[in-house]
Amino acid sequence: MTGGRTGHYHSLVTRMRRGSATRLLLAVALVSAAALHAQGAPPPDPRYRTRTSDCRVEPPPGRALTPTSRDGSVRITGYTAEKVVTHTADARGLAGGEIIVCTEYGRVEIADADDQSVHVQVRLEGFGEGSPDPAEAARRVIEETDIRVAMSAHEGRLNVRVWHATLGFTPMAQAAAVGIRVLVPASGAYAVQSTAFHGAVAVRRLTLARSTFRGRVGDKFKGIPGYIGPMELDNVTLAGDVDVTSDGARLAAPVFAKLRVASSSRLSVETGGDITIAVQPHPSLGVHALAETSADTARVQIDGATSSDAPGGTLAVRRQAESLGFSDKSVKLDVRVTSTAGRVTIVSMPAAPLAPSR
Repeated sequence: MTGGRTGHYHSLVTRMRRGSATRLLLAVALVSAAALHAQGAPPPDPRYRTRTSDCRVEPPPGRALTPTSRDGSVRITGYTAEKVVTHTADARGLAGGEIIVCTEYGRVEIADADDQSVHVQVRLEGFGEGSPDPAEAARRVIEETDIRVAMSAHEGRLNVRVWHATLGFTPMAQAAAVGIRVLVPASGAYAVQSTAFHGAVAVRRLTLARSTFRGRVGDKFKGIPGYIGPMELDNVTLAGDVDVTSDGARLAAPVFAKLRVASSSRLSVETGGDITIAVQPHPSLGVHALAETSADTARVQIDGATSSDAPGGTLAVRRQAESLGFSDKSVKLDVRVTSTAGRVTIVSMPAAPLAPSR
């Protein structure tokens, strides 16, 4: 074989080998992609990669409180990881204030403390299922999730702000679940702004000044239709207007409120799930309630009042009721609730006859 033919032959072999290698790499890539797809791998959507959170919160005004913090280590069990961080600060001499909490994935609970301190607990949970190294993926998603906590004293009142700064995701698009618990002294009224994009919100045993709650969609578990975990106002006292809004989808999380009324207020609730409002009656309290829904159940039962259909509106069912002598009551509550698909119940009934107001 001459030198020219030999060179041509080696060039041809090299091209064939390169072509085979390219086809092999392409085949491996296609098989890998198919395997990831079969495992339920997410599309390359930047919303489901570690990113800056949608929460937009700034540190509060006033004198910053210096908390004692306990930063727990990451504990791994199977394909899950967990970490708990606790912050505690002295709140003696402060009464009421403002609480702002925002989390994209997780629960929010705000309640009364059993001492004169403010406590903020942040629980982070990572889930690594579907990843090549589940435990490492669960651990890393916790490390990539940044939660900010700021507390201050301002004009004799307590300010607490907790928010998602960075949201971590595993390679399989599993976000870290962030549970936030805030415990504050029960003295005074708190203006609360809380947002949980994917999780329930609960407020327990506090007096609320003007407050806003955004629950969005609640918790989602594979195999369970819709969302679970209600947005809950448990044994709260209203001293200002309160607005509660959840997602309007048919299977949205329900809203439950059990409340007392300290001063004239308005309660507005809007969601796609069931709504249940229970108001503790009092001789000085007058209640006007309006319930509307696309479902076939809207029940309004106020002590001493007769419910009736309400004119107007766009939904199928509208019921209303008003306390007897409402205009003469010293404290008034206006309740307006709307559900696009759930059952609605508003009640204010004493367990026994009430003595007249003195």
